[in-house]
Amino acid sequence: MSRLPPVAGFLWVVASLALAAALYAGSRAVPGLDPFVLHAVQVVGTEATAAEVVLQAAGIETGGSLFGVDVARVRTGVAALPWVREARVVRQLPGTLRIEVEEWQPAFLARLDQLRYLTAAGHVVVAPLDRGLDFPVITGADRAAIEGEGPCREALLEWTGLDGKGLLDTEVGELHLSPVAGLTVYTTDGTGIHLGWHEYEEKLRRLGRLNDHLGRRRESAQTVNLSYSDRIIARLTPANAGKRRP
Repeated sequence: MSRLPPVAGFLWVVASLALAAALYAGSRAVPGLDPFVLHAVQVVGTEATAAEVVLQAAGIETGGSLFGVDVARVRTGVAALPWVREARVVRQLPGTLRIEVEEWQPAFLARLDQLRYLTAAGHVVVAPLDRGLDFPVITGADRAAIEGEGPCREALLEWTGLDGKGLLDTEVGELHLSPVAGLTVYTTDGTGIHLGWHEYEEKLRRLGRLNDHLGRRRESAQTVNLSYSDRIIARLTPANAGKRRP
């Protein structure tokens, strides 16, 4: 059996004594506190989920052994909550269990069995619409098409991967996912842009060149079909559209 060198063994003893002294000092700071007994549970990182709901899902009670807590079971229980993307459970001396929560962030509304939130990762959040309705709406595809493997999900994820590239100079109001025709984007100013399947970044660059060309002519497009690789089909906005009364 190998032995620790004398210096290393001495340092190990000193470190052990220091830890014991720290634990003793911590327990003495609060009269009657045993550092190895669970006295407090902290919940951090929640916004849409109440701390009380997290504690209920964790299913733990104070007063037992801190190191007797099944952290895997706690993590699984908390992660099953609708808004929770990931949960991390950490024991902290003296006597504290810390539950760190990362929540899903909604990016869209989706018309499924009812209106649901949808994240940029394609995850359906089955929860009340407490985060508001100011999100683009996804229509056309059901939940199985959005969450399962297939072209609709691939189209959605390809679109969300373009976020932040500034390729579309107006806000999106609706994404229509057709299992047959692919993706059509409707902007908040009423323009319909049919993109079809794949290569959305290049197609939006082509749209930018089209808009530059039309802008020089003081024209704009009402609908644009970019699904073809060799041509763009555009329906121009009527010249007197701005003069019409609603």
